[in-house]
Amino acid sequence: MRVPLLVIFILLGASRPALAQGPGAEDWFSSVYSAGGVEVRADGRVFTLFALLNRVGYDAGSRYREHPVPAFRYGPARTRVREALVAASPAVVAQAQAFFDAHPVPVEDYLARLMGGPQASGAARGLDGLEALLARVEAEWPVASLRAETLELYRAEQRAWLPLLDAPLQQAARLLGLPEGKPPLEVVVNLLDAEGSIRRVETGRGWVLVVGPATRRPEMEPVVRELARGVLSSRMGARLESRWTGGAVALREARGAGAGEATVGEYGVALLSRALALMATGAQEAAYEAAGRQGYFGLKALARSFDDPRPVDAWALDGLNRVNPGQALRK
Repeated sequence: MRVPLLVIFILLGASRPALAQGPGAEDWFSSVYSAGGVEVRADGRVFTLFALLNRVGYDAGSRYREHPVPAFRYGPARTRVREALVAASPAVVAQAQAFFDAHPVPVEDYLARLMGGPQASGAARGLDGLEALLARVEAEWPVASLRAETLELYRAEQRAWLPLLDAPLQQAARLLGLPEGKPPLEVVVNLLDAEGSIRRVETGRGWVLVVGPATRRPEMEPVVRELARGVLSSRMGARLESRWTGGAVALREARGAGAGEATVGEYGVALLSRALALMATGAQEAAYEAAGRQGYFGLKALARSFDDPRPVDAWALDGLNRVNPGQALRK
């Protein structure tokens, strides 16, 4: 009997609906596993959604030219899909644009609706009609054949993750003090998004991390960071907002250095998550220094704090109050 070592992270529902019904559909939804039992999969619904997004104007990617017109570099799977859909039915494009105009919410909400269904929470619950729109895309555009054409590219990307997953996720679970079975997490490869992208999606049954194509090879630090951010946000985000006495000053200086968080709670969670991820992935000193230059100060001290035998909730405020952004900026 196979018992995945990291079942606390990976719960893949066998009952999720499949959009692909043609030849190769079964192969498309098969998964690969790391030595410790971590499952990495592709998802036909994500493929169809992002094929549509690319057709209607989603151009985000690695920019290789700024002037006179910005130009972006895409991987072979995304390039093939974009080229194939240039002449796709304009009626579907018009319907999609009208739907997006009526539902101007982040992509993560669209993903949450696909993976969580009509019972998904928040803005995802209001995306009635998305399934019908994607069904029309499937019926009128060559999406199924494009999935078949790019299948081996997806398989190669899935396999590239396998030797990297086990140890960092085990270490993150230990540092966070996660109980067995929490948090449920799925890892989905999406080659139609920007390089290095990671989208954390709340489905109501757990989280899904949708990872874009790797620039050179998959990197675990951002994956662990996003997992930790989800766990710590739910545990203590609101508490840090009201109780981190030096948070406002730290956030102001951090934003001046390039940090993107908007609130004290978000920034405190970002610091803790980055520190944990760097520690769990065995990052070198240069990684801590680079994060400091981006506005994420004091990560080395915070990383050492995770060795505290108490739960992170118990020492987080003390650790954050030792963060000294002014000192970091003067170095």
